[in-house]
Amino acid sequence: MLQMIVSGVALGAIYGLIALGIVMVFKATGILNFAHGEAAMLSAFTACTLVRLGLPMWAVVPLTLLFGAALGMLIERFIIRRFIGKALLSSAICTLGLFLLFGDMAIWIWGKDTQELPSIFPSTPLQVGDAVVSGIDLGIVAVCATLAAALFAFFRFTRLGIAMQATMENPVAARLMGIPIKRIYALAWALSHVIAAAAGLLIAPLTFVHFSMMQHALHFAFAAAVLGGIGSMPGALLGGVIIGVSSNLTGAYVSSAWKDAVPFIVMLAILVLRPHGLLARRQVKKV
Repeated sequence: MLQMIVSGVALGAIYGLIALGIVMVFKATGILNFAHGEAAMLSAFTACTLVRLGLPMWAVVPLTLLFGAALGMLIERFIIRRFIGKALLSSAICTLGLFLLFGDMAIWIWGKDTQELPSIFPSTPLQVGDAVVSGIDLGIVAVCATLAAALFAFFRFTRLGIAMQATMENPVAARLMGIPIKRIYALAWALSHVIAAAAGLLIAPLTFVHFSMMQHALHFAFAAAVLGGIGSMPGALLGGVIIGVSSNLTGAYVSSAWKDAVPFIVMLAILVLRPHGLLARRQVKKV
């Protein structure tokens, strides 16, 4: 069971990272980014290309993260900025269009064949008590925990992070206080796509790299974001871990046929009791 739990936490941490990027963009700009998983897929293909060019992994990782940041800023500057403040449906259709565009772009550039990306962690299994745990799983958990801690420190202790929180809370008041909210929007999209690139690097050695590699993970990431509370970034990580562990334990002890369904059943059961999510604050509007 310990082995299944650790593996589930590793998968759930990746789902939580993807959900974290989705929640960050939604809080900053009010847009649900359905193309977030495809951005991770493009980052994984970019990493594969850099590896084939002969670059070592210690250089591939930062270059891939820079690619993710640049992709996020370009999307925000030339596409998303025109939809900020507009109806949610129009922006959702826009990101669905990006979802299809990025998938076709990947097929056009890299084809439909799967590619392999080496992991930055050793695959040698480690003995933890009575269980044998993959070094890759432990490395994924460590990286996700480090990224979460770094984001917490950024939002809590830096002026830029505090300005981003103010913009997320009330963009009108933030603008009146002199905060350049357009730059904050660009930063939010850049950070979210850096997180997507990190998730792509982490999940690629587990699933191989192909044009549809993130579609399954994106479903779970949206479920994690809703479960934790669509406005809560810690909730996104918690929701990802709950979904990853419940999926792994279901596949091991119940049936593999129910492996993908049970996490959504768990999500629905929790939302019946807490419709606003596990960690999101209840919001009341007067009409």
